[in-house]
Amino acid sequence: MKNKFLLIISVWLSFGAMANEKRVLEIVTLEYPPYIETRDDVVSGVAVTLVEHAFAKLQQPIKITVLPWARALNYVESGQADAIFTIFKTEQRERFADFSEQVLFRQNISLVQMVNGPVDASQIEQRAFKQRTLCVVNKVSYGAIMDGAINTNQFKSVIRQNSAEQCALMLSAGRVDLWVSNEFGARSVIASLGLSQQLEILMPPMQTTLSYIAFSKQNQHSELRQRFDLELLKMKQDGSYFQLIDDYFAALMEK
Repeated sequence: MKNKFLLIISVWLSFGAMANEKRVLEIVTLEYPPYIETRDDVVSGVAVTLVEHAFAKLQQPIKITVLPWARALNYVESGQADAIFTIFKTEQRERFADFSEQVLFRQNISLVQMVNGPVDASQIEQRAFKQRTLCVVNKVSYGAIMDGAINTNQFKSVIRQNSAEQCALMLSAGRVDLWVSNEFGARSVIASLGLSQQLEILMPPMQTTLSYIAFSKQNQHSELRQRFDLELLKMKQDGSYFQLIDDYFAALMEK
């Protein structure tokens, strides 16, 4: 009888310990250098660094999985994933995801062309793209201005690929006139593919767009979103947010 009593206590304590353990948060993202990139099956990047730091401060274990963007969005909408980053806010996405109040990143959305290509600053300002073909990553939003230009047929044609690398290679091969990307992402892809002598990032940017982390409404993470917001705000106020970014890019320069 004593042994049975001890067994019951042991099982009860085990269940209590399990209840106190935090469930690993499933976070999805896309391959988006230098914000998110996979090397030797390890997910890294400047956005990953910030997200991991914030959740570590919250003592919340996480698992970050890189997926094609359309699938990542579907996972969050269905509740198969708990959160997604870096994501631009749209009305359609707000139907299934709770966006952070704090901005995770401010991203310049820029056009890229061949060095000494035909597009100049005045054409960007005038949105004179009727004769230009454009490459975009499938299901990626580039902000209201760029998305509007694409959706209202301001380009001759739009080619959709599954990654920024594919767009860069299409551009370097002369198969499209332009590629759109966030500025830091374009610089990273161009460097990794050895195309710095062939491709140039145009100025001014089409738009400066705010990107966030968003949590699946299906999984009811409103309290966690609020805690993440507070921690991200603290990081900005104490300077650690900016220091982490500076340290990341300083390390890239040394490689």
